[in-house]
Amino acid sequence: MAYLTTEGIVLQKTNYSETSLILKLFTLDHGLKSYIFQGAKRKNKKGNLASALSIIQLTYYQRNDSNLAKITAIEAEVIYKNIPFDPIKSSIVFFMNEVIQQTVKEEQYNPDLYQYLKNTLSILDLIENPADFAIQFLLDFTKQLGFYPHVEKDAAFFDLKEGKFSKYSPNHPEFIDRANTKLLLIFMQSKYDRPSNLKLNAATRRSLVFDLLKYYHLMFDNFKNMKTLPILEMTFHD
Repeated sequence: MAYLTTEGIVLQKTNYSETSLILKLFTLDHGLKSYIFQGAKRKNKKGNLASALSIIQLTYYQRNDSNLAKITAIEAEVIYKNIPFDPIKSSIVFFMNEVIQQTVKEEQYNPDLYQYLKNTLSILDLIENPADFAIQFLLDFTKQLGFYPHVEKDAAFFDLKEGKFSKYSPNHPEFIDRANTKLLLIFMQSKYDRPSNLKLNAATRRSLVFDLLKYYHLMFDNFKNMKTLPILEMTFHD
């Protein structure tokens, strides 16, 4: 029996028995993969490390009689210093997790996407002001998913159906208005660790998140209403 090691980002944790868990991970080596972790709830097994979007190292073997690989041990690959203790950052993590689960379906090796998610989570953990992080994530993540907006010179509107900016208002209702388009263009020039100096109020943050989620709905036929959105909205302050 060959024991293997990899690292992965925890997307879902499901109780399997009184002491065991099934973990759905986005892994460095295999993309999406599910594992059974027997005895995970015992203290010496460190199953408590498997929280939403935690980044872990795991030792496992592939069972011949099941698609589920079996974890024998886990360790923290990245130890978050702030996310577990910061309610705003924790809310953003739950929101990001739901977006990732709805959009990432790859069961194949994708180290670029894995590294992007790992880096993004590490920045969230350390950044001082995460107020606009969810907006930046929704926009920036479209690069990884393949529908990053196309910018046109002198753009005034963003056409959600076409995924591009336009000088003129589209002849359909699926577009972002002039004010939010201007803000979106500023966010496109920003980075997670070099955020914009915008001072947005709660209503504007909410409006931008809603606009970007509408974009995701149009790009993914099966993109569902976000259950974590009300939790994220509670973090918006003027």
